[in-house]
Amino acid sequence: DFKCVGLDAWLEKLQALQDIEKNPKVNKALGRGAARVQAAVKLLTPVGLTEYGGTGNLRNKIFIDNPEPNVWQVTSNVEYAAFVEFGTGQLGDPSVPHTSKDHWTYYNEFTQSFFTTHGQKPVHMFQKGFDTTKKKVTEIVRKEVEEIVRNA
Repeated sequence: DFKCVGLDAWLEKLQALQDIEKNPKVNKALGRGAARVQAAVKLLTPVGLTEYGGTGNLRNKIFIDNPEPNVWQVTSNVEYAAFVEFGTGQLGDPSVPHTSKDHWTYYNEFTQSFFTTHGQKPVHMFQKGFDTTKKKVTEIVRKEVEEIVRNA
């Protein structure tokens, strides 16, 4: 004869964990991770020089959003965020399209003067923010899942 002690309890635990991704604690842990990414992105986001009208607008408008359970986004609604992330012109990240112009001139309202630029190097604050926090974020979620499993 074959006897397996504890199999029923083990099967009950597996049943309880069947929809673990629907547990609100998982979403909250992901939210804590997104907040870490957001903080890192903000620290990496440059603020323009005050004498040229730098206000910290981009840094102040980096948000986290939870559009659906277990989906978190770190975003910005500032129209020039992509230009800071990926750069511009010939100095920009070659993985995204840029203008082929050698230079261009624009008017700065704050200084009331014209500027000529050849582009801007990419900052990659979103990518770097994610890269520098992904291990910690994974750890936050892993610990929460372990707790859920332990208490199932």
